[in-house]
Amino acid sequence: MVTTTHDIPGLGGDFQPAELSHNAKVVIERRIAKRNEQGDAVETPDEVFRRVARNLAEAELRFGGTEQDRAAAEESFYRLMASLDFLPNSPTLVNAGRELQQLSACFVLPVPDSIEGIFEAIKQTAIIHKSGGGTGFSFSRLRPANAKVKTTMGVASGPVSFMKVFDAATEAIKQGGTRRGANMGILRVDHPDIDEFIEMKADMTTLTNFNISVAVTEAFMKALEAGTTYDIIDPQTGAAVAKRDAREVWEKMVRNAWKNGDPGVIFIDRINASRANPVPKRGPVESTNPCGEQPLYPHDSCNLGSINLKHFTKGEPGAKTVDFERLRTTVWRAVHLLDNVIEMNQYPIPEIAEVSHAIRRIGLGVMGWADMLIDLRIPYNSEEALRLAREVMSFIQKEADAASEQLARVRGNFPDWADSIYGPKGPEGPRPMRNATRTTIAPTGTLSIIANCSGGIEPVFALAFIRSHYLDKNDPTKRTELTEVNEQFEAVAKAEGFYSEELMRFLAEGGHLSERPEVPKWVKDVFVTAHEISPEWHVRMQAAFQEFTDNAVSKTINFPNSATVDDVRISYELAYRTGCKGITIYRDGSREFQVLKHAEKSDAEKAVEAAQAIVAQAAGPVRRRLPDERQAITHKFRVGEQEGYMTVGLFEDGTPGEVFINVSKQGSTVSGLMDTVAMLTSYALQYGVPLSELASKLKNTRFEPSGPTSNKEIPIATSIVDYVFRWLELKFGGSKAAAQPALIPPDLVVESTGANVAAKLHSDAVASGVGCPECGAVLYYAEGCLVCHNCFYNKCG
Repeated sequence: MVTTTHDIPGLGGDFQPAELSHNAKVVIERRIAKRNEQGDAVETPDEVFRRVARNLAEAELRFGGTEQDRAAAEESFYRLMASLDFLPNSPTLVNAGRELQQLSACFVLPVPDSIEGIFEAIKQTAIIHKSGGGTGFSFSRLRPANAKVKTTMGVASGPVSFMKVFDAATEAIKQGGTRRGANMGILRVDHPDIDEFIEMKADMTTLTNFNISVAVTEAFMKALEAGTTYDIIDPQTGAAVAKRDAREVWEKMVRNAWKNGDPGVIFIDRINASRANPVPKRGPVESTNPCGEQPLYPHDSCNLGSINLKHFTKGEPGAKTVDFERLRTTVWRAVHLLDNVIEMNQYPIPEIAEVSHAIRRIGLGVMGWADMLIDLRIPYNSEEALRLAREVMSFIQKEADAASEQLARVRGNFPDWADSIYGPKGPEGPRPMRNATRTTIAPTGTLSIIANCSGGIEPVFALAFIRSHYLDKNDPTKRTELTEVNEQFEAVAKAEGFYSEELMRFLAEGGHLSERPEVPKWVKDVFVTAHEISPEWHVRMQAAFQEFTDNAVSKTINFPNSATVDDVRISYELAYRTGCKGITIYRDGSREFQVLKHAEKSDAEKAVEAAQAIVAQAAGPVRRRLPDERQAITHKFRVGEQEGYMTVGLFEDGTPGEVFINVSKQGSTVSGLMDTVAMLTSYALQYGVPLSELASKLKNTRFEPSGPTSNKEIPIATSIVDYVFRWLELKFGGSKAAAQPALIPPDLVVESTGANVAAKLHSDAVASGVGCPECGAVLYYAEGCLVCHNCFYNKCG
């Protein structure tokens, strides 16, 4: 026996795959399954899981295993996934057993201080993005702007300037049709250009393909605490060249994060002093993956997967406990699977293959945490929840360590073991270990949709919401609104006797459970949603999981729009004090183009004032505002060889009021042009310009790409603009669109109480103001990432 497959119980007996939700089937069909030349899925979800299991099990033969070992591993891996107890990261689901065979979600690339090195990194970035991966970079080694360059007698551009080059390269590269480039850019707090770095995303248009974080040092934090200065370091010489007031720089970081969420913070010395830096000779760790949960060495890679904690409770309702024995079995199988991923992966460049095989890093994480708490009837914002978080994650860490240790006895230690913290001279050695790290709490956007569970360690997003469906084939603009309810809440409501359609609709429209006297107090406590939880509890939950996680934790600390700069500062400092390795925050409504916002019913007076202000300005042009929750039509098109999506947001009367155009597989010039056309068209429609007038001026515009289309009604287009306005004219006609708005737009008509306006504005959504690159809908913040609730696009996989 050379593998551990047969040592793990639970493979006997009949097995029934989990039933998939409708959304799970949609996301697998759109983002995971194989497609034919027409773009149609040619795999069922079960065939996807079998394909991945079969491919990963081939690794058994590389370690001297028999065909029996391979077959047993395949069945083990298949059951892990088909049960929805565990899922590997999206690239593994997409690519395992297919031609690309690139199974990693993310990578870190070095950026040396030379033109040759910088553009080599850009080339490698292009290769990685093409393969479906995201990238992280530290720009801390680059000399500051205006520093002298001896070889040319000129001056350096500085890190921020080169980050814009990386961003432009990312914009130009579309990733295989399933993922779009995501980047993390990091700069040390002691770099001379730190001020420019902190403020560069304040305009919300710069570096749209980057998350950014400041690498904060222990020296800086001590200076902050003492209220003193700290040294600014020349990255070329390592010498101190200036001093800065720590509180002034900290204030700048906090204020910019309050404005729009950037920059985040990573505590770089804490990362390098912990298990996240298991092979110091490979380090130091200078950067992370795009969401910050995976610190990585240069040319290191992510290899992630998540256990669905929703499935690991047992007992009767009201008296359930954690099923630790079944959880143990799942952890061992998952570690085995992730080690096989390393073996079967075809890495995009040789340097990444070398590092990945040398340290064999894996990152086993969790999702469905909020679901588990609800099942156990434990409020998310409670000391009991923090205690259980430590208990569950420490158990997973302990069992993952033990599973990796057992694999090491069978397959051998990771090659860099002798120089690691587990080697003969290491602080935790000598201890056999197959994988340099074992645990990570990563974003689970796509995975949690497939598994039908809450994302990562985040709270429940909403107990009920209204989803708009367009079901009438004869009138695709006719909206059918259906109320969707959290299945756990619905079950409890029926069991406890307080279920009603009126209650569900009340919650879906933004009402709070705390306002309903018929709901028992324990239900109100247990079914607390993300925006009812104070930022302090969000941070403390992140810290509880971090305590027993090798790498780091991906989580967004959500703030209400009313939060102050001081509130953000307190959370940043709490993250440091409680042992977090980093922090990402988002204040609701802080993005300029946010569509769905929070508003309590007490905000109705503000809404009335807004309506009155519009009346006061009626002497000039009046802009007709779209409702916060609007119906929309998304249309896929092709002009020549160019594919794209057009999404049209509609006013309540069904007429078009905004246009989003996303063009894939094209350079930034065409993409930028279409963004501009869409924006100008949207404003024109909202200010009452008839669609017929716009179409008459913009049809027949000629530029490439042009040619045959996929639409029988518009067989030839002279350009994308030509096609867009011909389609809009066919779809809506000149007479129906963009009538001059009334004095007070329909979505701001206010009754005497103002309650209708408050209800319209209230929502539990956290919209980013960033459009989805696939369908044009607004993306939402969760788990330190951006996700689309319309087409299930997820920037982080």
